[in-house]
Amino acid sequence: MISYLPIALYAICSAMLLLYGLHHYYVLWLFFKVKDKVVTENHEVEAECNFTEDSAPAVLSQLPLYNESTVAERVIRAVAAIDYPNHAIQLLDDSDDETVGMVDEIAAELRAEGVNIEVVRRDDRVGYKAGALAYGMTKDDSPYIAIFDSDFVPPANFLKRVIPHFLSRDKCGVVQARWDHLNAEDTFFTRAQSVGIDGHFVVEQVARSYNGHFLNFNGTAGVWNREAIDDAGGWQADTLTEDLDLSYRAQLKGWKFHYLPGLCVPAELPALFRGFRSQQFRWAKGSMQTAKKILPKVWGSDEPLRKKIEATFHLTHYAIHLCMCVQLLLALPIALLTPEVFQSIFALWFIAPMVLAMMGPSLLYLTAELWISPTRAGYFFARLPMLLCIGFGICASNARACMEGLIGIESPFVRTPKQGDDKEKVRYKGKKSILPWIEIALSLLSVITALYYYSVGVGGMVPFFLIYAAGLGLFGIYSLKEGS
Repeated sequence: MISYLPIALYAICSAMLLLYGLHHYYVLWLFFKVKDKVVTENHEVEAECNFTEDSAPAVLSQLPLYNESTVAERVIRAVAAIDYPNHAIQLLDDSDDETVGMVDEIAAELRAEGVNIEVVRRDDRVGYKAGALAYGMTKDDSPYIAIFDSDFVPPANFLKRVIPHFLSRDKCGVVQARWDHLNAEDTFFTRAQSVGIDGHFVVEQVARSYNGHFLNFNGTAGVWNREAIDDAGGWQADTLTEDLDLSYRAQLKGWKFHYLPGLCVPAELPALFRGFRSQQFRWAKGSMQTAKKILPKVWGSDEPLRKKIEATFHLTHYAIHLCMCVQLLLALPIALLTPEVFQSIFALWFIAPMVLAMMGPSLLYLTAELWISPTRAGYFFARLPMLLCIGFGICASNARACMEGLIGIESPFVRTPKQGDDKEKVRYKGKKSILPWIEIALSLLSVITALYYYSVGVGGMVPFFLIYAAGLGLFGIYSLKEGS
């Protein structure tokens, strides 16, 4: 009987992977329903507006900063260069390093040139980014608030393209732009990441926004209606994804979110494996925290059933990595404990879900690249192997993040390290962690499992374990090289 307990858990994880895999096809279907009207509809709205000093509503741009000496000047000057007649800038600087002097110097220079820019500092970092954004709102009463993280570089026409959508839509709470990439071609790692980001911002966000599903503000490169923030209860720091949390609270209050896939704001992709891992950990844990907090309210609301189901998939998406990690850990024990079962039934229950779980996102990413340009099929396929390694390799870290989010373990907001224009500078030192060694151990376990399955004639499962081995090994080895 004991041997069947891991089988049951294995089957549950397989069933969940199957459901999440099928969900990607649903998102693709939603995207193809609306993709043709997206560009035309947005262009018409933006073309009708011609702002003057008197007609342009006031916009406050908030730039949350914390020890961002490698990128602070770039983002400040880019936001100061935005062409909009009624624009104020807040530098929400919580830094305790050389960024402080740099920010003060740049702000003073721009202020002398006539830019409406203010440096706002707090006595502590209570609430991290959410706390800084909330504090900044007490210093300004502009009706619209743009937010830019330190590694983003908005175009000069950003506000002239965004604000018209607030004026032409009823109860519009957020307008979100698409993330683009400053350093996509730097390394094999950033090239693969760019495809993953494109998949979310081209297909998933379009599918949700233009089909009436819940949409998330992505924390940056977007503009909020201040009334929506206040109506939803303001910024709250009880999750690591304050943007996702506030997005759902605002939409449950009836505010509408709009997405602009044609407006691109380039940003840095994490150049380091440890930086990417910390970013994904924060997103995965924060998503699970938000799911615990928000899903009961979603299911208790009057929203249509289709929106409730889609919101559940959306908020718990990172559970895929938890299921993948559990399957990896159980694959060899099940094969050894119940050889008569795994060869016949559970081999299929590994292969089918994994194929669907891999094919769904892969088709989604390919669709995104072809939407950006019909010539990008080769671009996609050249990056797919590394993208698969990233997806499998991050599963151990994200599985831990999901578990911590579900059981309520608290952790600080850890920023993603940024290199800026000088690729040799890395001014971020993460804490030492045992996780790289765990990833290397899991990589070795994957190899052993692959060899065993091959030896007993279940060769169809071997490629999946080898991808696990490659991905986990990459994360473990490169993280050790980077010093984490």
